[in-house]
Amino acid sequence: MPVELKQFNYKISIVLLLLILNNYLLISIGFFNITLKINIILFFLTVAYFYLKNFKNNLTLKIYFLLILLICLGTTAKGWDLRSLYLFHAKRIFFDQSLYSVADNYAAFSHNDYPLLFHSFSASFAFLSGYWHEVFPKSAYTFVYLPPLIFLSSYISNKKYMILLSLLIFFIGTHLFLGGIDGAVALYFVTIGYCFFKIFFSRINENDRNSLIFITFLLCITLSLIKNEGFALLILLFFTTIFIKLLEKKIFTDSKKLIILFFSFIPIILWKVFCYKNGITNTDFTIELIRENLVNRILVLDSYILFFKYLVLSNEKAIIALLFFITSFYLNFNKKLFFFVMLLFFSYLALLLIVYFSTPYELAYHLETSANRVLKSFTFLLAFFSLYNLNIKSLEETS
Repeated sequence: MPVELKQFNYKISIVLLLLILNNYLLISIGFFNITLKINIILFFLTVAYFYLKNFKNNLTLKIYFLLILLICLGTTAKGWDLRSLYLFHAKRIFFDQSLYSVADNYAAFSHNDYPLLFHSFSASFAFLSGYWHEVFPKSAYTFVYLPPLIFLSSYISNKKYMILLSLLIFFIGTHLFLGGIDGAVALYFVTIGYCFFKIFFSRINENDRNSLIFITFLLCITLSLIKNEGFALLILLFFTTIFIKLLEKKIFTDSKKLIILFFSFIPIILWKVFCYKNGITNTDFTIELIRENLVNRILVLDSYILFFKYLVLSNEKAIIALLFFITSFYLNFNKKLFFFVMLLFFSYLALLLIVYFSTPYELAYHLETSANRVLKSFTFLLAFFSLYNLNIKSLEETS
């Protein structure tokens, strides 16, 4: 890809991320005024500029995203999570004109401890239009997919980028247009994983490295403020990177970059402090539940059978992702990439095991009702890096 186009994609991605985060900042300090409207208008103008500038470049993504957006605007808000959790919080922010109305812990079933970045973004769509409805604010959850997709287009060849978009449709599915937060978690998680691999385990020139660190910093903040799962996955990314660096005995050579990226945790920490001070907790995962349920289930074979049945064996997408990964690395075994992805994969699997084994609900019921959602992050992780591994092979063959 030409350097000019790559820099253009970088700038567009950064501007869109900054406007999403600035929207959250404005609402957090109570700026429900013309400033908030200008911020959203600037977001739409940036998207329009991306479409009109060099129209033929990124044409696949432009057509793909436009179709997804039209489907989003043409469908009603349905699904319990969207209506009772995501749009419910967005609606509260819109009518209360406050990010902090959750302090009353009203409707505790709606997970008031979840961060509100994307919900505040959705509320600002309604604020721009001047009244509450469900279709236009729902589209905010589709627009948030655009920054990482534009960013990734700079690093994957055109043909394989079309495959990436197909993989996104296959593994993320209806989350793209029905307001599914878990799909966004998966995309941001995988994009940051790619950035970490490029920054800490690949050779890139210094100018690209600085730009990459900055956009990674923005992506990290965004992921941590999507859902609690995003916060946990961000911790896993840091854990994986630090662990590998310790094994390589190169932790001090990259300590400066790690410290810079560590500052991305500040917004989510501030949110968790706010929740703690107001007695807002997660009722599905606590220390007490770990003590009571995890200990009881961890020694029971049936618990593991259920866990792997719902997460792997009975899910065709998980099996396809695993087969794609095995095939890709059989064709081109990149040791560093393989170890990085496998450590991330098994760390996430271990995290899911702890969460599910600690659930206050009956294990089979909880797996049946939520496994398809949480699977998106690790199936897309395997699929993306399988494709990236083949992209590396293609670049090596042509160089």
